[in-house]
Amino acid sequence: MKKVAIIVQRCHESIVGGSEALAWQYAMLLKDAYEVDVLTTTAVDAAYWTNVLPLGLEVRDGVNIRRFHVDIGYSEYRTDLWTRMLRDFAKFGTGNRADADEEVAADDRKALPWTISFQEELVRNIGPHSISLCDYLRRNWPSYRTIIFVTYLYPTAYFGLMEVPKGRALFAPTLHDELPAYLSVYKHAARHAHSIIWLTDAERRLGQTLWGEVPGRVVAMAIDAKLREPFSPDAPYVLYCGRIDPNKGCGELFDYFIRFKAENPSPLRLVLTGKDDIPVPDHPEIDFRGFVSSEEKFSLMAGALLYIMPSSKESFSIVTLEAMSQRTPVLVTSASEVLSDHVRQSGGGRIYHNYESFAAELNEMLNDESLRAWMGKLGREYVVSRYTPERVRQSLLDAVESCPAPEEAAQVMPRPEPHPAPPAPKKRAQEPTPVPHYAPPLPLPRGWELHQLQALVYSVLVEDAPPEEMKAYATADFERFIHTLGLIPDREGLRILELGANPYFTTVLLTKFRDARLHLANFFGGRDAEGTQKVFVGETNETFAFSYKQFNAERDLFPYPDDTFDVVLFCEIIEHLLSDPVHALVEIRRVLKPGGILILTTPNVARLENARKAVAGENIYDPYSGYGPYGRHNREYTQQDLFELLSANGFTVGTMFTADVNEHGHEAGAPLSDVLPILKRRQTDLGQYIFCQSTVNRESKRLPAVRPARLYRSMPQEPDADG
Repeated sequence: MKKVAIIVQRCHESIVGGSEALAWQYAMLLKDAYEVDVLTTTAVDAAYWTNVLPLGLEVRDGVNIRRFHVDIGYSEYRTDLWTRMLRDFAKFGTGNRADADEEVAADDRKALPWTISFQEELVRNIGPHSISLCDYLRRNWPSYRTIIFVTYLYPTAYFGLMEVPKGRALFAPTLHDELPAYLSVYKHAARHAHSIIWLTDAERRLGQTLWGEVPGRVVAMAIDAKLREPFSPDAPYVLYCGRIDPNKGCGELFDYFIRFKAENPSPLRLVLTGKDDIPVPDHPEIDFRGFVSSEEKFSLMAGALLYIMPSSKESFSIVTLEAMSQRTPVLVTSASEVLSDHVRQSGGGRIYHNYESFAAELNEMLNDESLRAWMGKLGREYVVSRYTPERVRQSLLDAVESCPAPEEAAQVMPRPEPHPAPPAPKKRAQEPTPVPHYAPPLPLPRGWELHQLQALVYSVLVEDAPPEEMKAYATADFERFIHTLGLIPDREGLRILELGANPYFTTVLLTKFRDARLHLANFFGGRDAEGTQKVFVGETNETFAFSYKQFNAERDLFPYPDDTFDVVLFCEIIEHLLSDPVHALVEIRRVLKPGGILILTTPNVARLENARKAVAGENIYDPYSGYGPYGRHNREYTQQDLFELLSANGFTVGTMFTADVNEHGHEAGAPLSDVLPILKRRQTDLGQYIFCQSTVNRESKRLPAVRPARLYRSMPQEPDADG
C-alpha cells in the first residue's frame, strides 16, 4: 500500500485544537486508501512545547503516529522576537488588510523589511522546532506518495516543507488574517508546495491576496452532524465554545453581553466552555463550565437559543459549523470573512459589526422563535450538504493523487559542500561555563514588584517553626510559589482545596491575590482529624488562624463530598508518596467539579543538576530525613511520567513546563562544559521543577483508576486497577 505522511505540530487524543483535529481527520479519511504516518512532536502544551510524550511510534486506530523530540520550545527570546515583529509591522505600516489604508498599494502594504534569515529565526523560535523531524523528512520523503503539511505558522510546517523538493507536498495552511501571515517566508513556503488545501473560499481569497495565484482547491473538513439530545437548562442561554482568549474576541463578547443584559433585563445567560486563558467576569449570568466532553458540548449546542462566535481569526470555525449542524442559529462577527461567508451562504444566522448591531440582531433572534427555527433549519442543511465525510474524503484523495509520484518528481538537489573550517584559534585559558537558567518569566500579580513579593513571602512564619528554616525555605522556593500562583485562575468565588498547605506560603499568596474560599489539608501523622495553625506575616503585620483537615492522601478517602472544588492544589506532595499516587489522583478527581482544575507541581527528576550528577557517577536520590519516610522524596518524576499518570486517570493536561526556581545544586556533578553539549536538544526538559495544570470533565470523572504498567509493578490485583 502506498504511504502518505501528515505533518502537524501536536497529536494526542487529549488535545483540543482546530489544526490538530484537521490533521487527525485527514489521517482517518485517508487510512483506507494509504498507509498513513502522522509525523509530529512529543509536545502537548502549545505555550511551552514541553517534551512529555514518548519518542517513537504509536499506532492508534490504524494510523502510525511518529513523534520527534522538540529542540526549541518556549524561551524569552521568542517573546522578544515576537514583540519586535509587532512593533515593526506597526512602524512600517504593514500587515492586516482591515487596518490598512486602502489607498496604499497592496504589495507596499504587505511587505515587512526583514531578511529571510531573520524571519526564519522567528519561525524557528515560535516552536515547536524539531531537528530530528526535519532530518527524517530529508531522508524519507521519497517513500511517501505525498506529504501534507498542516498549519502555516509553526516550524514543523515551514522547515519541514523546505526538506521536501519543490512541488512534492500539499500545504493546508489553516490561514487567517493575522500579522505573521504577512511574513514573506510563508509566501515562499506556499509556493514551494505542489498545491494548497484550502478549508473555505474566504481562506483561499486571503491566501491569494497574500501569496498571489497559487494552485489549490477547497477540500474543507467533515463535520459531525449527528443530532444530539438538547441540554435542558434552568434558564435560556446563548453559547460560546473554545479558548477564552482575547485573540478569539472573548473580551469584546464579555463587554457586549454584560452591556446587553444591563439594557435588556431577562433570565438569559451566557454559557462558555473551554480553557480560560483570560479571567471570566464574575457575573451572575455568565456560566463558565471549563472543559466538557464532546457529547456534553453537542448537547449544550443543541439546547442553546443561539451560538455566538466573536473571533476574527478563523480559517474554518469547526465549532460554529457544529452548532449549525444541531439546528442552532449563529451570531458571528463581521471581522471574519470565513464566518460571514458561512452565514451569508447558509442563511443560518446573523452578522454583527459593533455593539449596536450585536444588540439589535440578538434581540431580534431572541424574540422570534420561528425565525430561530428557520435559521436553524437552513444552517443544518448547509452543513449536511457541504461537509460530509464522503465529500471531503473524495476531494482529499483528488488532491493527493494530483501530486507527482516520487519516481516522477525531481531528485533532491545535492547540498553544497560546506566551506572548509577556518583554522582553530589558539586556545585561551578556559573560562567557566555560565549556568543556564531554564524558566519562563515570573507571572507577577498586577501592580506588584518582585521585591515587594519577596518581602511578603520571606516574612511568613508558622507558629513553633524555626524562623531560620522558614526563611531558607521561602528564599529557595520563592519562584516556585509565584509560578504556582500564576496557574490558578483569577476568578471570584472559586472553591480551592490546598493539599499539604503547611508551611502556608502559597496559602498566604492565595489570601492576598485570589478571591476564593480556601479549604486546607495536611498530614502530620497524628490521630486528630482536623486542626488549626497560626501564621504570622511580618510584612503586613497580619496573623491568620488557618484551619485544616488531616488525612493521608495516598490511603484515606478525602473528607469532602463529590464535585466540591473548582481547583485542587497538589504541590510538592506526589514525590513524597510511598506507594500509590493513583489513589490520591482518583480522590482529587472525585472532589473536583466537572471542569475543575488540578495544579500539580513536583521536582523534575530530569533536571540539569541530576544530569550532571549522573554523568559524574554521583547519586541523584534524596537523602534520608529526620521527618520520617514522608520527609524525603521517595519517587521523583519526569514530565512524561506525569503526563501518562494524569492522562490514564482522566485528566486533560493543558499546561506543563519546567522551570528553575533557585541556584541550589548547580555546583554538583560533571562540568557544564562536558554536559551541555549532550543536552542541547533537551532545553525544555531541564528545569528544577515541573508545573502542570490539568482538568477533568463529567465523563472522565467516571473512569476507573488506572495504574500504568510502566510506573507500577507487583501491585495486588484490584477490580479498578490496570495492574
